[in-house]
Amino acid sequence: MTAKTGAKTAYPVADVPDMASRRENRVLDQLALIEKNPDCCVVSFTMNVAGPVKSAPMLERAFFTGAARIADALAAENMPARLEKLELPITGAESLFTVRADAEAVKRVLVSIEEGSPLGRLWDMDVIGRDGRKASRSTPRRCLICDETAAVCARSRRHSVAELQRRTADIIKEEIARAAAGLAYNALIEEVGVTPKPGLVDKNNCGANPDMDLPMFERSAKALGPYFYEIALAVLEEDENCCPFAMLPPFAVPGLAKKLREIGVRAEKAMLAATGGVNTHRGAIWSVGLLTAAFACAAVGNMPACRDDEAALLTAAKTLAGLLGDGTEASSKGSEARKKYGVTGPVEQAMEGFPAVRLALSAKREYEKRNAGAGTDPWAFGLLAVMAELTDNNALRRGGEEGAAFVKARAGELLEKGRTLPSAALTDELLAFDRELTERNISCGGAADMLACAIFTGNALNSELLASERRIRLAAKKRLE
Repeated sequence: MTAKTGAKTAYPVADVPDMASRRENRVLDQLALIEKNPDCCVVSFTMNVAGPVKSAPMLERAFFTGAARIADALAAENMPARLEKLELPITGAESLFTVRADAEAVKRVLVSIEEGSPLGRLWDMDVIGRDGRKASRSTPRRCLICDETAAVCARSRRHSVAELQRRTADIIKEEIARAAAGLAYNALIEEVGVTPKPGLVDKNNCGANPDMDLPMFERSAKALGPYFYEIALAVLEEDENCCPFAMLPPFAVPGLAKKLREIGVRAEKAMLAATGGVNTHRGAIWSVGLLTAAFACAAVGNMPACRDDEAALLTAAKTLAGLLGDGTEASSKGSEARKKYGVTGPVEQAMEGFPAVRLALSAKREYEKRNAGAGTDPWAFGLLAVMAELTDNNALRRGGEEGAAFVKARAGELLEKGRTLPSAALTDELLAFDRELTERNISCGGAADMLACAIFTGNALNSELLASERRIRLAAKKRLE
């Protein structure tokens, strides 16, 4: 099989002989597995993609998601699947599993997977029984574009290859945007729920923010959800000079910075409408919104290669921050504090690759490793790491340089204590710190935003779209060992 380059594609293309040869070899592989495992059926998983381009980062992201769902769904039904083969040729990603179960029972599970997700129409999950015959679906597959059955549309060639490719790309982009928006919403909800959170709104109290409470933050997060979805879609712009599966790099997306700022302005208006004019998430709209866009870029492999998913995500955020520049309002309270005290803010954090996020993630993981199952929320320990290093503009504005210095010193002290204190004792110290900041009227909103960003990043790394590939590749590696 030889890779060929199409006139309008950034990816290798496969012709009819390529596809026929791969199909024949796949059948031989299936039969060989059945012969070797006579008490098993075989699951053959490929992608259903129109046109000559079968292999692209976007398509592989959808493929690995489906492969992980096969493993999870069958395991949940006490029919564990063993990954026997994983290949990523130019004819499209494919995998073979053996399952010690009845083929018809396995097929029912796989059909439920296909029908339970927008990506399911792109997944082709065949089950080959012990007799070598393929188990059939009880209901026909529907067309990608219209309500007709797929077989009828295929026979009549009702839709062009270009239309089918574009719809395939749109399905994947929409799924990525939904996942990104979900991560952003959950990060805001989880952040406000971290307790105790010194000086900040949490489940115990409103800290030094008498005009705010937890339900208000929840309303704000819900109002922002649709805008995070828009942000994620905005960076997934098709390269019109290539196939629909090729996304433009962020710097090449026409008017992207202007578009993202416009979405941010509308998001802020929605936030203020939901909170009665109270600023709950202005900083998070910028910072978490940036990570939302970065997640979308990373999900389609639209960034330089990085050593791991965390580096890819934060590098993408850094790149996007450079594109946006300082788009914050010159008249905002945070901007005024930065000018008055000569300190940095969320823009600089993003342009440096979110060092505060890395601190929070590292501290949280350290605490979890030492205190598995302990009572104190590990993210509260992560927040201390941020407060100990970050010169918080809100702390400066409310407490001046003395107040900001107190926050950093006290947080650093508790960070060190927390490495040896029992969980209950650390919680008591955090509650005391909360009372101290409340009495001083100091609220570290910038640190809270960085905590939300850290929660987003941690959840993103474990999300289905990013974690599935690691899981399946690891399973394939173990199979070869």
